Amino acid sequence: MAFCTRCNLCEAPGTFATAADVLRVPCNVREFQEQVFTLWRCTGCGSIHCKEDVDLSKYYAQYPLKDQKPGFSEQIGYNNRLRLLKRHGIGRSHRILDYGCGAGLFVDFLRQNGFHSAQGYDPYVPSYRDGGILKSSYDAVVSYDVIEHDDDCRAFMRRIPPLVRPGGVVVIGTPNADHVPIERKGDPGFHPPYHRHILSERILLALGREQGLEPVAVGRRSFYDSLIPTVNSRFLWRYLEKGLLDVVCEAPKTGLVLRSPDLLFLAFFGYFVPLRDYIMVTFRNSGQYGWRN
Repeated sequence: MAFCTRCNLCEAPGTFATAADVLRVPCNVREFQEQVFTLWRCTGCGSIHCKEDVDLSKYYAQYPLKDQKPGFSEQIGYNNRLRLLKRHGIGRSHRILDYGCGAGLFVDFLRQNGFHSAQGYDPYVPSYRDGGILKSSYDAVVSYDVIEHDDDCRAFMRRIPPLVRPGGVVVIGTPNADHVPIERKGDPGFHPPYHRHILSERILLALGREQGLEPVAVGRRSFYDSLIPTVNSRFLWRYLEKGLLDVVCEAPKTGLVLRSPDLLFLAFFGYFVPLRDYIMVTFRNSGQYGWRN
């Protein structure tokens, strides 16, 4: 088994041996909850790495989110995503690729809202595994909660510009290592072993710029955040801490919420106390690197 013991993201890489923050964290998927992994924070860039290497195909075979169905929270979150795209000039006539689309819920949402050219790609989902999708060019490429799953985040960012026309939009959403509290073992941002590297803000921006992607907007809260009761990331993350990731695909545990004063408080007021443990960067593709004519 190989191990990640040296940061592969920054110019002055820290190592596991010199890390000040080290934590043993159990997997938050029910099938693997007895398995514990080592997370450590780079002293050079603040990014968080999972030390142990794994065969991810084994873990994705039992991944609960592959059976996720769109619910009320998803509708609110996806509307927030769509508003961001519209704000940056993306309309119904434009081609959009959801890179790492999972079960394709956002792709379906876009098509239902008139974005009929929306496409999805995910190598771990049979219905979205067709690599031919990646031979086309798009006006916008979005990737939510994906880059942190890749063993090589720099290579991930290198794959994006060839997919986007010059001047096109790229949106990357991912946990923000600057605000993921490493002392909280149950924080869903950790999500080992699926999350291989959790990036700090400056590293995500730097990786984009390396590939000719210029940041034009930085959001520091989850797209799920809204004033609607129970639809905010603080409530959702606490709910997941109490029931593992699998609860996202199960019937709502109303009794759990009613018996938990903290969940009740966050259901109504979580929006006003954000963790800021998520970052969503909108880039413009300069066309400098990787563009296919």
